[in-house]
Amino acid sequence: MGIFKAKNPCTKNTIFTTSNTLIYGGFMISLNDFYEQICRKRRDLAYHMSECEWAVDTDVLEEDHPEIRIELGRMREQFWSSEKIGTRVRLYSCDVPWETRHHTVNGQLEIKEEYTELYDPAQECWKNLSSNLTKETFLPLVIEPFSINDIFKAHLMFASISFFWGKSIMSENENVAFKAFHRAAELFDKCIGMTWFNISVCNQKKLSEVRRSAGKKGGKSKAEVYHIIQLKLVELINDSVPNDGWKNKVVAVNELIEPLWDFIQMSEFEINNQNKKYRVATMSQDALVDTILNQWSLKNEDVKQAFDSAVRRKKRSK
Repeated sequence: MGIFKAKNPCTKNTIFTTSNTLIYGGFMISLNDFYEQICRKRRDLAYHMSECEWAVDTDVLEEDHPEIRIELGRMREQFWSSEKIGTRVRLYSCDVPWETRHHTVNGQLEIKEEYTELYDPAQECWKNLSSNLTKETFLPLVIEPFSINDIFKAHLMFASISFFWGKSIMSENENVAFKAFHRAAELFDKCIGMTWFNISVCNQKKLSEVRRSAGKKGGKSKAEVYHIIQLKLVELINDSVPNDGWKNKVVAVNELIEPLWDFIQMSEFEINNQNKKYRVATMSQDALVDTILNQWSLKNEDVKQAFDSAVRRKKRSK
């Protein structure tokens, strides 16, 4: 079995071979097994996307997505119909320094024959695609304003392009297919990580919305209970006011607090067929007195008018 080391291996432990196997992370895996492994990643990613706002983008994972189909066709047309077919080009994988690979012939700088090989459309296409993958997935990281949506969509699109392009050349160039699959696997893994983050954010938003909704409902329910107490307070003021009125609101409240408190203790506060007594479970007489004097008698129109009518107005001195 021959060994072919990738020019830009994704990890130090990745070695592409000249047979249909890959030494990956210390383990040997066949091209077909690697393909199936990435198919599972795609399914996992689709599942996680369905749990967040990116569910609308799951069609990008399909081979018949318009942009993917167009891009695959464009690459086929560009590199498999190239005028370079049948010509020699520099080696696609070569770590020899530039100076060593070139020499001067009749005053012209030329690449040495041993550092050339026949044009290979699969390798030429991968060289171009690999460069685009790096550029297009990196750009969203540096463009302001920073957007995780843009980063995710760029990774998703190019992961799919790399995967389906690798699938399309499995029978033509196994080593290049391995490289495409490996890059696709990396990008799919990053997409899965971003979906986990997005799901967490979405769950936090939902929880906050539930809490806000519960708070609004709770506030409305409490206000309904207070309204019942306020109506009873107005009734007590009107029924209990002395003929010459009370000296002031403090005197009036001190006289009315006991019967009002008895009413609160005895009432079940049935609202919409539901017992809302728990809304006043923590209320105390002192707190109620303070609420009447500093809030209801000033801000609630019914309570304010009742006190205005029942409290003696001070005569102005001439």
